[in-house]
Amino acid sequence: MDFYRIECFLAAAETGSMTKAADKMCITQPAMSFQIREMEKELQLKLFDRDHLGIHLTEAGKIMQSGFIYIMDNYRRVLDRALSSSHGKVRLTIGYHGFINWAGVHSFIAGFSARHPDIEVTIIQNQFKELADYLELGSVDVALLESAELKNRENLSSLVLFQEKTCFAIPLSHPLANRETLTVEDLRNEIILMNNHPSISMYELVSNLIRSGIRHEQLRFVDKPDISLAMSVAGMGLTSLPIFFRQDGIPLRYVEYDSPFCSMSYSLAWRSDTENPAVRLFCGEVSRTDWPYTGN
Repeated sequence: MDFYRIECFLAAAETGSMTKAADKMCITQPAMSFQIREMEKELQLKLFDRDHLGIHLTEAGKIMQSGFIYIMDNYRRVLDRALSSSHGKVRLTIGYHGFINWAGVHSFIAGFSARHPDIEVTIIQNQFKELADYLELGSVDVALLESAELKNRENLSSLVLFQEKTCFAIPLSHPLANRETLTVEDLRNEIILMNNHPSISMYELVSNLIRSGIRHEQLRFVDKPDISLAMSVAGMGLTSLPIFFRQDGIPLRYVEYDSPFCSMSYSLAWRSDTENPAVRLFCGEVSRTDWPYTGN
C-alpha cells in the first residue's frame, strides 16, 4: 500500500465526504472512490458505511484511521529529519507527555535552546507509549517517559529523573476539596475519572489504584486528560492524575492521595545507538538538573 492511498483514506475519514476528500486531494470524486475501493479490496475490510448523509467509518475503519495517522506521522517526522540532516543541520526532537507546564519541561527546553542556538529543537507531545515507539523508530531523539514504558525496549537507554505522587482533581464546591490529603475511605463513594489509553504505564496506574483499595466499579475512563478535568469541573467525578499534571486557572483543587501504592516514576530515554551529538549534550544537561525543574 502506498502513502498516497493512505492520505486519500485519511482525507475521506476526516471530511465524511468523497467529494470533499477529492477536493482536498485535488483529484476527481470518481478517482477518490477508486482509491477507497482499492484499499478496501487490498485490506479485505469494509472501511466506510455509506448513506444519504455521506460516508462514516466502520469500526474497522476507525482502527485503520488511528493506525494510519500513526504511520503517516512517523513517516513525515523521519523524512523531515533526513532532509534536515542532508542540509547539515543539527536537530533535536524532544517528546514528552502532559500539559504544557508539566514538571517545568518547557522552561528547561527554552533554556537549552537559548544556550545552544545552533541546535534546531522541535517538541512533540504524545502519550508515553507512543513516545517510546517513536524513539524506537527514530522519529524522536529523546523523550521524557513514565519509566514503566521502557520495559522490554532493549535498544533504549534511560536515566531516572523523579517520582511523583497521585492526586485527585476536585471541584471547589465538593466537601473533599477542603482536605489536605485523601484516604481510600474518603473516596469510597466517589466516581474516579481516568485517561483511557492502552499502555503499560496506564495499566500500572489503574492497578496501583485498585491495590490501594479503590474498587474497579468506581473507575470511569475518558479519552483525554483535559476531558476528564472538564468533567470534574462539571461535578461528574474526581480525576486521578499525577500531582505535577495539575492545571492552574481551572476551578479545581488538587488534593494528594495518601497511599504508599500510588506514584509514578519518570525517565529520560534515548536510542542507545544514536549518533546525534545534540542528544548527548541534552542528556548531560538533564542529568545535572534537579527534577521537576523549577528554573534553579
